[in-house]
Amino acid sequence: MKTRDTLLNQEIPVIVINVILGVATINLPSRLARSAGPDGIIAFIAASCIALIAAFLIVCLVMRFPDQGFAEYSPKLVGVIPGFILNILLTMYFLYGTAVVLRTFSDTAKVFLLPRTPLEVIMISMLFTAAVLARNGLQPIARSCQIILFLFFVPLLLLPFFISIFDFGEFLPLFQTDFHSMMKAAIGSIFALTGAEVLLVIGSHVHIKRGFMRLTLLGVLTAAALTLLIVSLTFGSLSVEQTAKLQDPIFEMIKYLPVPVLFIERVDLFIFGIWIVLAYSTILILLFTLSHHLAETFKVDSSKNFVIPAAVAIYYLAKIPVNDIEIERFGSFFNIGWLILVFGIVPLFLLLSYIRKQGQPLLAKSEKKEKKRKANP
Repeated sequence: MKTRDTLLNQEIPVIVINVILGVATINLPSRLARSAGPDGIIAFIAASCIALIAAFLIVCLVMRFPDQGFAEYSPKLVGVIPGFILNILLTMYFLYGTAVVLRTFSDTAKVFLLPRTPLEVIMISMLFTAAVLARNGLQPIARSCQIILFLFFVPLLLLPFFISIFDFGEFLPLFQTDFHSMMKAAIGSIFALTGAEVLLVIGSHVHIKRGFMRLTLLGVLTAAALTLLIVSLTFGSLSVEQTAKLQDPIFEMIKYLPVPVLFIERVDLFIFGIWIVLAYSTILILLFTLSHHLAETFKVDSSKNFVIPAAVAIYYLAKIPVNDIEIERFGSFFNIGWLILVFGIVPLFLLLSYIRKQGQPLLAKSEKKEKKRKANP
């Protein structure tokens, strides 16, 4: 395993948090407010539980095949031809998901930051900068994500102290939404919590997998908690009714943040900058995962040659939606694909791995690796 493609244990939650947090968080409060009202908070908590269960299943499958990616063990479980078909479908899944993130980011950036800039220029700029780093391996990506997470985490912790008007009454009354609408809101908010599935491809690059499950669940739980904090602040400061009317309520809330002694005159631009790097990290990780999965599918040693073709395909796919309604429909299709992947294919592969006695217990292998590492420092 090459050093630049090695993922350290402490970098697992960093990658998970960075790939989850991104563009979907911006309009999440609006979607929750429209579909479930004040119960949108409960719907998001339900979605977070679903995401944790999904992450648990994903890590269980990764730990069954600790040194192999999805493209390598799928033919062993379902056969060569069905395995190749599933690998292509997973390729389309990451391709589609990256295109949705890119288009959502570009549209929002055009409305709030770059109204005179052509949409194509925004998309190409983001893809080009992501492709440059994606060609350099997993370790530089992980180091960059650590910096990005620090830039996001500190301002978010300070944000509640600058909210001048926050009314807990906006969260009442609770439990007024019927079960069907609640589940619809929960499923609709899944897009804001997807991302742990990248471990199906890059999980084999974790250096020592002791604590893999705990670290992954910690990453998902942290991302869910930070997103819940943002949604709660939006509901409590703007009101649920006002949030439901706005397309991107978080940016509206930030515009009215009072900053003492003009430390930053335009705090909204500062938050915009943090949001841009978060969107960049999501696209970066997805692009690397897509190109790496293609390399493993076609048994190519390096994924560098697939980065640019994958970026070009993402660009043209992201141009297909012509309005916000079609973009939202794209996101709904992605949610369906995510549910099929993590609650259909992943459990099926886990079951087949036990029936066909494929894979191996992780603990024994990781102990051998750790002993070998200690013997040869």
